[in-house]
Order: sequence, then structure tokens, then C-alpha cells
Amino acid sequence: MNDTSTRYHHGCARVVRLLIDGLARHGVQVIARSPARNDWEHDKEFLAALARADVIVINGEGTLHHGKADGEKLLRIATHPARGATPIALINALYEDNPPEWDARLSQIALLSARDSDSARALSDASGHQARWVPDLSLSAPAEIPASPRHGVLVGDSVRLDRRRHLAQAAARLPDARVIPTKTLGGALWRLPLIGTLARGLLYRIYNGTCPTRIPPFRMAPDEAAYLREIASARLHITGRFHAVCLSMLTETPFLALTSNASKIERLLTDAGLGDSRMISASTLQTPPEQMDFTADELRLIRAFLHKAQTGADRLFADIAVLARLNARPDA
Repeated sequence: MNDTSTRYHHGCARVVRLLIDGLARHGVQVIARSPARNDWEHDKEFLAALARADVIVINGEGTLHHGKADGEKLLRIATHPARGATPIALINALYEDNPPEWDARLSQIALLSARDSDSARALSDASGHQARWVPDLSLSAPAEIPASPRHGVLVGDSVRLDRRRHLAQAAARLPDARVIPTKTLGGALWRLPLIGTLARGLLYRIYNGTCPTRIPPFRMAPDEAAYLREIASARLHITGRFHAVCLSMLTETPFLALTSNASKIERLLTDAGLGDSRMISASTLQTPPEQMDFTADELRLIRAFLHKAQTGADRLFADIAVLARLNARPDA
């Protein structure tokens, strides 16, 4: 549940790919997927698959915060008749500022795993069960891209319009900046030589809420691997996206981050031991830096954090496989 790979977002696509690969590595076959924001309660094919499932996996990601309706809709699976007694694993979850009405549903979930330590504590308190902490699944495997020379500043985007505007304005101030969002568009229109250039320019202005006469170099990476290559080739990455920070850490690319729509980036950096030294304010972007290399201590902390993410994810997938085997249908 909550297959976020349908959101045209490279970080989410990576999370779902690695989740499915990790389950398969431990012998768990995915027989149905419910996309993010899917009305699963009226999805007949999905409900039929529930009757055959040995385990239900909810990809929490950034959905369960501030009592969002999409988060509540996911948790309704815990008490839905179609679920029966099938065990549920809620994994990779941010959990922040949610109503106590959610607690009863959480208490019926067999395995709880958060992507940050604060969320793990909140899930434990709300459910009455011990939740584990495994860093975001985008970090659960190496980047697997070749090293390349670094140059220029990569400027990303944000879920918040005001942050996107600040980032776009910062890119215009930097002499060697290129703008590459975490999202992509797959249609052939965006790749056409003339019409595609005009369309991208219009998209840039609408998406960022700014109307410069000239825009910086602006590309939409076509897939996860291309996006990782773009990040890995930057001298500095300035962004307001959680997964953009994750993938910067994965490629050891120095980054600076603006706050998002929840405290997910701050929690990520705190858990990694980096503190708030890489968080910046919008006012900083009035004179944006062109370089801010990692210290030797920062690199040591990041590498240890990636090791924790990869070993923790493998144990998580193994434990989900155990849940599935314990509940395996006799006719499976």
C-alpha cells in the first residue's frame, strides 16, 4: 500500500524499487500494489488480492503527519473487513503530530518501522508496541553509479511554493547553477528541441512562481539513475526536498537544505549526527554559497549512517518475510 512510485518523484521511485527488490530477495512476492492516494476501499482488484495475501506492507513515507486524510485512509486497513487476520507491516514511516484517534488502528499492526528515531518513539507511544527505526529506504542500497568530476551548483525544488521561489531566485544569482527538480515528466513533449524548450520554460515559471526573463539551465532527469548522476556530478546541492538530501548523502555530495512541510529533513540530519549545520534559511539564499565541502567528520558520520540504513533494511525485509511465512495460506 501507498506505492509512491506513481508520483513522478525519483526518490519515491527508488524507495518502492528497493522495497520490492528487498522483499523478493527474502522470498516475498508482491501480488498487488495500491498507488499513493488510491481509493483502495473501492478498488475491487486490490480488495480481491487482500483475500490471497500473507502479509500487507504499508509504505508510510511522508504520508502520516499532521492528521492528514491520506494517512488516516491508509491506517483504515487495520480494521477493514477485507483484511481479515492478515498481518500488517507499516514501514519507512514519518509519524508526526497525529491525532490520538489513530492509536487504536496502530495497535493492530504487527510490525512498525519508522524512518527516523522521533517517529519510532511516537509510533511506540501511540501503538503500545515497540517500533523500530530504520533510515529511509532510499538509502538501503549503494548508488551504483560511476564517479564523475564535480562542477557547479545543483539547485533543486521543494514541496512548498515559497521555498521553490527562493530556490529559483538563488539559482539565478549563481553563475554556475543548474536547476534539476526531484520530479520528472515522461512525455515526449519535454524532449522536443524547440517546443520542449518552450514548454520547460513555461513549466519552470509556473512551478516556481517566478517570472525571470532568463532562466538558468533547467532539466528534468528522465529516471532515478540519471537523477543520481546529476547529484553526484555537483559540487554543491541546494534543495528543499527530503529525498534530494537522502540521495546527496548517498552520493556524498555536499548539500544545503531548506525546511519542508514537516520536520523530516531536520530529523534525518539529527539521526545522521549532522545536526543543523546543513540547514539554511531563505535569507541565506540572498547570497547563496557556491561551495560547502563536507568535513572529514561529516563524511565519517554519513558513511556510518548509510551502513545502518543498509543493514537495518535487510533485517526489516527478513522480518516481513517471517510474518508472511507464519501466515501463509494452505493453498499457496
